[in-house]
Amino acid sequence: MSYQVLKLIVYVFSVLSAMYGLSCFHYEKYILKGKLKQFYCLYIIVSLSLGYLLASFILDFVTIHF
Repeated sequence: MSYQVLKLIVYVFSVLSAMYGLSCFHYEKYILKGKLKQFYCLYIIVSLSLGYLLASFILDFVTIHF
């Protein structure tokens, strides 16, 4: 399997696991009325950021040991 395909799989898995991890918090208390679009935009940005950091860590950790 190509390294690029492996990277893509790791990035997708990391972003999905970040979204799953962030879903355990109750954000309803903190969302202002009428600001749901902004919340979803922030949620996606935070999920992508955490997923990127996790995937980078995993890929660096694997390449160091091989």
